[in-house]
Amino acid sequence: MIKISCVKETPFDYAKHSSIGCGGSAIGAYYPKSVEEIESLVGALLGAKKPFITLGNLTNVLPPDGESQTSVVSTKLLTGIERTDCGVFALAGVTSGALLKACKAWNLSGAEFLAGIPCTLGGALYMNAGVSGEYIAEITESVTVLRGGKLVVLDVADCGYAYKSSVFMRSNDVIVGAHLRLQRENQENISEKLQKYHVKRAHLPKGKSMGCVFKNPTGALAGKLIEGAGLKGLRVGGAVVSEIHANFIINDKNATATQIKTLIGLIKNAVFAQYKIRLEEEIRYLP
Repeated sequence: MIKISCVKETPFDYAKHSSIGCGGSAIGAYYPKSVEEIESLVGALLGAKKPFITLGNLTNVLPPDGESQTSVVSTKLLTGIERTDCGVFALAGVTSGALLKACKAWNLSGAEFLAGIPCTLGGALYMNAGVSGEYIAEITESVTVLRGGKLVVLDVADCGYAYKSSVFMRSNDVIVGAHLRLQRENQENISEKLQKYHVKRAHLPKGKSMGCVFKNPTGALAGKLIEGAGLKGLRVGGAVVSEIHANFIINDKNATATQIKTLIGLIKNAVFAQYKIRLEEEIRYLP
């Protein structure tokens, strides 16, 4: 028995918590509220050899169907943020909205491209989130992680950042927080930048989704390739390719994770058959 002081939820319902609204359940979820709690929790889980995954808003993930024996370490309550000499230090559970609100209050600019992206900082750092050629790596000074249960500070150069990729996707590091490097700016200009990015995202599909499913191949847009292959509206059970943006899969009729995975496979095969381009998923498949 692992004795941890942080809040626990048993079982953890993936359909209830994920933005795609599907999946079965994890054995349970822990909600540490401080760096000390998550350090203690992860150390205990590692010591007991209990499998776990770290998650934030569950917005760019596909949970599994059925019952998983993996525990979830949720960063949702890790929401501390403070100003630093070069910008801010924020914990992994800080949402993009909360981060941008604090930055604006402190007259700090540089993170506006995150406006409207429904992510936590931890999720953004994990996948190098961004839009229109701007990515979280470009404003990251360092990332604090738990490596083998011990706190380690990684310089951004050690994070292996590339397009929608990072070393964290290939390691067991648990992202705890990050120092972000920002610039002084007046609030009027910050507001204009935020509005610009909100407008860019206004056309995106509504409903239960994971956001963009595929990365953009070099020199092409995944959504345009999927649309060009005539796949808008393609359906497998309750999962359907959006008619508004073909790089979105919508769960509109109680889709299962298996149906969504099947639809993803059909899309990849059809795009390769027509364009000889292999689409690569942006989403994360959960164990």
